[in-house]
Amino acid sequence: MLYALSISVIFGMILSFYLSAIVENQNNLIAQESFLYAQLMAKLTIERRSDKVAGQLHFDKGVVSYRQQYKVIQVTVTLVSGDRYQFRMLTGSP
Repeated sequence: MLYALSISVIFGMILSFYLSAIVENQNNLIAQESFLYAQLMAKLTIERRSDKVAGQLHFDKGVVSYRQQYKVIQVTVTLVSGDRYQFRMLTGSP
């Protein structure tokens, strides 16, 4: 009986470790997906923007605001999930 109890405790500890690793991996993948959406939206904003100094574009996944100062464009991406990312990108036009 003691043997069965100790084996079940060891199995429970291994299972707990495995499940926590799976949950951590899933959270990491969700964070990476959000960051990639934000990057893609920022790049599309740079390509789609007109010659305006500042503006805002709306996407299905969120809103992108941009402001250009000299050759640097400050892009702020706010996703529907509430995550917010900021990027600074160089542009060829003054």
